Amino acid sequence: MDSIIVGTAGHIDHGKTALVKALTGHDTDTLAEEKKRGISINLGFTGFILPNGRTLGIVDVPGHERFIKNMLAGATGIDAALIIIAANEGIMPQTREHMDILSYLGIQKYLIVLTKIDLVDEEFKELVIEDIQSFIKGTFLEGTKIVEVDSVSRKGFNDLIRELEILTSNIRERSFTKKPRMNIDRVFSVKGYGTVVTGTLMEGVLKTEDELVVYPQGIAVRVRNLQVHEHNVESAYAGQRTAINLSNVAVDEVKRGNTVATKDSVFVTDRIDVRFSIVRTTKLEMGRFYKLKLYVGAAEEVARFVPISHKKVKAGDEGYGQILLDHEIAVLKGDRFVLRTISPVTTIGGGIIIDPKAAKYKNNPEERLRSLQMKDSASSKEIIEEYIKNNPFSTFDQIAAFLNKDIKEEELKELETDEAILFIEKQYIHAEYLMHYRYMVEDILSDYHKKNRLRKGIPKAELLEKLDLSHKKQCETMLKYLAGKNFVRLDQNLVSRFDFKPALTEEQKKEKAELAERILESGYTFLTAVELTENVREKQQVLEFMLQDGFMVLPGQYILAEDQYKKAKEAAERLFRENGVLKLPDFRDSIGTSRKFALMLLERFDQEKFTRRQGDDRILNTKK
Repeated sequence: MDSIIVGTAGHIDHGKTALVKALTGHDTDTLAEEKKRGISINLGFTGFILPNGRTLGIVDVPGHERFIKNMLAGATGIDAALIIIAANEGIMPQTREHMDILSYLGIQKYLIVLTKIDLVDEEFKELVIEDIQSFIKGTFLEGTKIVEVDSVSRKGFNDLIRELEILTSNIRERSFTKKPRMNIDRVFSVKGYGTVVTGTLMEGVLKTEDELVVYPQGIAVRVRNLQVHEHNVESAYAGQRTAINLSNVAVDEVKRGNTVATKDSVFVTDRIDVRFSIVRTTKLEMGRFYKLKLYVGAAEEVARFVPISHKKVKAGDEGYGQILLDHEIAVLKGDRFVLRTISPVTTIGGGIIIDPKAAKYKNNPEERLRSLQMKDSASSKEIIEEYIKNNPFSTFDQIAAFLNKDIKEEELKELETDEAILFIEKQYIHAEYLMHYRYMVEDILSDYHKKNRLRKGIPKAELLEKLDLSHKKQCETMLKYLAGKNFVRLDQNLVSRFDFKPALTEEQKKEKAELAERILESGYTFLTAVELTENVREKQQVLEFMLQDGFMVLPGQYILAEDQYKKAKEAAERLFRENGVLKLPDFRDSIGTSRKFALMLLERFDQEKFTRRQGDDRILNTKK
């Protein structure tokens, strides 16, 4: 791994920025107010090359409790943390809170750095070290190495550098195969270049000219330029502190907490399912819809917490819940988060996202809990099946994005072999969903056939309307699938049960013969549907049946046999061959009708692209 991100944490004025400056030669306090007040307010960034050649990207975070939201924005995405504790003060309130925060962020490696050792005698220093060891006993930090330094004299810095080499020698590498994603922690404008955003590239490889999207706004952007540790590069890799110069977006359209990623590679959501834990020191009890602040990536959002595994949660509780946000965020499964109260402001918990696009749960606590446990701990195969069940017509890329890990098509092939899912036109649907859809279609068709025994089927648009499903295009895809399996029949734009055939009674057959005879006898002096049926319901039904089988209707509800229509076209074609043009009077006379009905037929020919107008006449359309 070429670059590892190391972050600082600790109480205000415990020497975080001074340590970074002594180590790297770079002052990460860049704001005038930071210089004036002597405290870090915003995030600071710099780099350091270890003797073994490995590059460290260093994130220096503020320690003051008023700026913990800035600390959280920078802490997400770091691989290792330096917990800074001043020897002259020991563990302080923000030390404890920063430790709580770090425990929720999934950081792999830790090192405790005892600073300002030249300000205390040996005996006091040993008491502070004993206090630290006692405090971290039984926590995620138990056994963490403590390095003693003084940033003024640089005493102990050789030991610090050696421990940093050891600390970062076995960091789990980030994925270069996933699509690139970066949580934005700073936004600014550079004259002549435009909008620049910075953050830690969480996953993937980013290149100049790449097409990306700023989420949750959905703004399409392009990478104009890339920098890693203030050097222009053609490519940035997961784990590197990266500055991206974006085109097609103004600086005021982007803010800290947004995410820049490949199109459709993250989930924009205002509802997430989570596994949580609560700090052991809180005195709060939280029930349904408890209002708090959620920190995920570099985002800070007001949210409401809904415990599902508990009626109320209190100090030390662990379990499952759902978080509802006031505004949308862009996240993936497995992202870590921190929870803080709104007033007074304090860290009370955190956890991991197990469903970034959670559904609204029905009031069935046992089923809700079972679903959450499955999302959290089931095998990939089971989670994939559950996801497809809840998200019909999912693509492979959407499934991979939901799992937030590399998956193989073989995992989906197994589910196909088990007949749990189906792959139809490059989309996956669950067998239960298809079965449910099939039964809905068959019920609608059965009811329609019962009421319309002489109609071949229901118009497809009417069927889709009755289904009242959101996936209209995919519904048509499933209709084709059901037709291929002989569950339904598709006849042009009509849908019927596969085993259905319209059938006339003996009386209706006689009525059909009489109507057909009248239509043919009238020749090209057409009769209307009303003239033929005299508004008698039984006759109307028979005529509707005939219009599905060998008869057609012209504007004005005039009826003719399809064979008559065919012969009229043949007459028109013959006249054109003889004269090189088709004139209305000639056509009228050739079929023995009035100008009105001849024109009606010619206009129908035009609509079908059989003929086309040329002045007052027509010619055959050779561009069919």
